[in-house]
Amino acid sequence: MGEPTRPGLHTIPIGRGFTDALVDTILAEYSADPMALARGLILLPTNRAVQALHQAFVRRADAGLLLPRMVAIGDPDLDDGIGAALESLDPSVPRAIDPLLRQVMLAQIIQQRAACTASEAMRLARELGRTRDQLLIERIDPERLADAAGADMAEHWEVSLEKLTAMLTTWPLLLATRGATDLADRRNILFDRLAARWGAVPPGGFVIAAGIDSTAPAIAGLLKTIARMPDGRVVFAGLDIAMPEEEWDAIGGDADHPLEVHPQSHMRILLDAMGCGRGEVALWPEKPSEVAERRATLARLAFLPSQFTGQWEGRKDRGKLGQGIAAMTLENPAEEAQAIALALRHAIETPEKTAALITPDRALAERVSALLQRWGIAADDSAGTALSMTAPGAFVLALAEAMAQRFAPVPLMALLKHP
Repeated sequence: MGEPTRPGLHTIPIGRGFTDALVDTILAEYSADPMALARGLILLPTNRAVQALHQAFVRRADAGLLLPRMVAIGDPDLDDGIGAALESLDPSVPRAIDPLLRQVMLAQIIQQRAACTASEAMRLARELGRTRDQLLIERIDPERLADAAGADMAEHWEVSLEKLTAMLTTWPLLLATRGATDLADRRNILFDRLAARWGAVPPGGFVIAAGIDSTAPAIAGLLKTIARMPDGRVVFAGLDIAMPEEEWDAIGGDADHPLEVHPQSHMRILLDAMGCGRGEVALWPEKPSEVAERRATLARLAFLPSQFTGQWEGRKDRGKLGQGIAAMTLENPAEEAQAIALALRHAIETPEKTAALITPDRALAERVSALLQRWGIAADDSAGTALSMTAPGAFVLALAEAMAQRFAPVPLMALLKHP
């Protein structure tokens, strides 16, 4: 018997444009045969990732291209659907119940078991649905909640747990009467059957799973199958294959206390779920630049586990690693937004230069966008526009405020003056 085939696992290190590096290699391998490119399938985490990859292909399509199918298989929060390209694979899978209908039905169950208002029941139903989705995604039996909680609980916690367990076990019976299933459960079944089908008969073209870091068992099983297919590859975004083994082991922590705050921890968990080791992951074919390698090293050092942070003191290249990176200390949020907006404007006015603001602070992002608009620059905000900032949204809110105050003079005038 020969040696087992090495899985098709790759990583594009940080410091490189993920979508551009992915597209460059795909075109180098398949552009000679347009039909080979068109027969391919690329699985991505979200619809926005599909859009970004599509734009990367368009930027390189000087003479036109027949693009591969690009499918968003969704994220752990179920914000995106599985995609029409995979929904049709197995019509025997039960349909998914409408999310709003599920929330209403769960609210009715809650009101039968606890005295609460309709609005409070709807809020609790939404949270209960999220809890059930997470249990389904991780394939945890709801009845295990009692085992996980332990025996030494206060009486009110025992009552709450009893109600929660009863509702989670009653819900499947109601679903069965409707011939439906939860969206998370449907996706699990689709992923499992797709993995089994591809494991037996691989698709005709190449299959690439790119940038997916979900540790859900169903997705991990599908990625494992793709990595073992003759023309299948799994491409990680920023998996550090140069990290020393002792640091990699430290990220794993122990069975009870994994170091989940580390940026690499999810990819480590995913590799374990796939039954693969980090040593089986190869660098994506395009060689990273010297600047990209420095940035990757700097990022690794910045997120070292606590027991290894002393490595900073012994490095003689600290200044070189941080070359090209600047820090600013500003007095207030207004100055911060002004400085960022000026830096973005300067980058836009420089030929062949790009810039991006990455921040979890929505107020800062909105300030910067407003400042850029004063210069005629429209920022592409990945978070979209808040409903309250749009004309229809402001009108609906004004209407709700007027109704809540029984059309008092001030909110009524605000409503009547709305354009």
